[in-house]
Amino acid sequence: MSFGAAFDAKEQVRQAIDIVDLVGSYIQLRRQGRNFVGLCPWHDDSRPSLQVNPDRQSFKCWVCDCGGDIFSFIMRAENLEFREALELLAERAGIQLQRAGSSSTPADPGGPPPRPEDDKRNLYRVLAWAEEQYHRCLLTAPEAEPGRVYLAERGLSADTIRRFRLGFAPDRWDWLLLQARESQWSPSILERVGLLRRKELAGGHYDWFRGRVIFSIRDARSRPIAFGGRVLPELAGERVAKYINSPETPLFSKSRELYALDVAREHFKNDGGAIVMEGYTDVLMAHQYGISNCVAVLGTALGERHLQLLRRYTDRITLVLDGDAAGRRRTNEILDNLLALFEKNSVDLRILTLPEGIDPCDFIVEHGSEKFRELIGQAVDALEHKFNAVTNGLDTLVDTHRASQAAEQLLATLAQIRPVGGSASSETLLREEQMLGRIARKFQLQEEMLRSRLVAIRQAARNKPTSQRPPTDSAPGRESSPARAVVPARLADLPTWDRDLLELLILDPSYTTRLQETIQLAAISSPAARVIFVACCRLAEQGESQDFGRLLAEFDDPAMKNLLVALDESAATKAEADRDRWLADLFETYRRRAEETQRRAVLAAARQSDASAEQLLAQFCEQTKSKHRNEYERRKK
Repeated sequence: MSFGAAFDAKEQVRQAIDIVDLVGSYIQLRRQGRNFVGLCPWHDDSRPSLQVNPDRQSFKCWVCDCGGDIFSFIMRAENLEFREALELLAERAGIQLQRAGSSSTPADPGGPPPRPEDDKRNLYRVLAWAEEQYHRCLLTAPEAEPGRVYLAERGLSADTIRRFRLGFAPDRWDWLLLQARESQWSPSILERVGLLRRKELAGGHYDWFRGRVIFSIRDARSRPIAFGGRVLPELAGERVAKYINSPETPLFSKSRELYALDVAREHFKNDGGAIVMEGYTDVLMAHQYGISNCVAVLGTALGERHLQLLRRYTDRITLVLDGDAAGRRRTNEILDNLLALFEKNSVDLRILTLPEGIDPCDFIVEHGSEKFRELIGQAVDALEHKFNAVTNGLDTLVDTHRASQAAEQLLATLAQIRPVGGSASSETLLREEQMLGRIARKFQLQEEMLRSRLVAIRQAARNKPTSQRPPTDSAPGRESSPARAVVPARLADLPTWDRDLLELLILDPSYTTRLQETIQLAAISSPAARVIFVACCRLAEQGESQDFGRLLAEFDDPAMKNLLVALDESAATKAEADRDRWLADLFETYRRRAEETQRRAVLAAARQSDASAEQLLAQFCEQTKSKHRNEYERRKK
């Protein structure tokens, strides 16, 4: 739920963008009565089932069970988080958003103006400018000839170079700095995005990328956010890193970005999920050969933030490892964490290890795309990969000590995948049973003994002090809110009374104050319904507009928006109902429930006291009658 000054920009965006125009820019719409309809882009739709309501500024597809407002539509259409959707729509509407974490108080007119390097739009622009400088240099500059030769030797075509905007940084300390002098960009903003470094002793700046082929790193919306640089072989030395990336900036964190995601994401659905590689050139060659669902990590291991990013587009990921010992060792070191992470997020992780001494680029060039696809088809489940890695070359009869260690390692992996008390799908449980059977056969141990040991390992992990447990990779500074804390229900799951209450509020917000004065929050069974009721009451208390679009804007969660749209559609079928009678029925049901709750409390108290249940119930009935008489007299007046 949204509170405070941060809501202002969201409300401006909501009012500036018409949902018919927005949806119509993605699919063809036609008018049908007061609404518009079109073919839903999220299922195989043969007749228009996506409805757009211009009066309520909402959309709904009952087949997909999705609906909401402009924010939830763009989140679903572009696979974005809420903040990203807000930024995209604000840019579309020409509205400048306040920087995250900045004060909501307007700046002092007499104070200094905001720095250009604090405006994210400027950061995106300067990176797009730098990408163009590097790319043009590679294509046309005489001093970039070594870069062109290197890329030609690697087999990368001119089309690939242009498509992925490859570039070149000459081997000079001030090449980009000199280019910037003829542009609007200052050294301070170039430093802010990691293109320049400050000279500690002499003062001034120097270029970060020098003598390198430049790879443009883009976000999912194809905006340059950073660069990677590969040093030319003739300039490489013992003290020169082969690859360097941009440092962490307000736009870039290597642990949450993937190279070529903007190009590959459209191919995940039809090409068997995402293929994750380790190098830029591997990915470029794969795309050049028509394997278009490939991305690369950026000098770091595949982690939770990468998974959260990929999970927006696919639930199947194949991790491709170079055929060398280092690649296998790196993966084995993080495999247990990966397994637990992927199991928790219901993602199918498969691992492909290439033949010894071969990387994906070399294999694709030598054997072609079809052979590589065949290899991808042979990728094994990550748990299977772990078993193979641990038992490779192991003679359990001869090396009993190592066999014992290997069995313990495999059990520890199983324990981490599903800790004590952790829920598990039937598929996970089946794989666990299969793996226990394999361990028993491989090490000639009894399954029951292995199962007991697995329980003991899980129990020991649960009893470990909190300070020793590995930290979670949650985003810092993210505050929970009532809307985030709720698992939204489907419309059909709402209790009838909760549903009637919310439908009346949506149809006629003027009843909000009377309901708030009478209804206690605990009487609302569904957590999602309670949050919606609180939002309605808060809008009424603050004198805010209570139109449906304003209520939708209170929530960032697409599932909550979907529930609200479903309630709105359902309420519309009851628009002609007698609303005063409706309100009276709600109050009557609420009264009867409250009395029944109190009656049960009286009986419970009687069981724990010397007073008779009959006596206490008689007192309760007399009090109830008196209350009803007083209520009747009050209404007569």
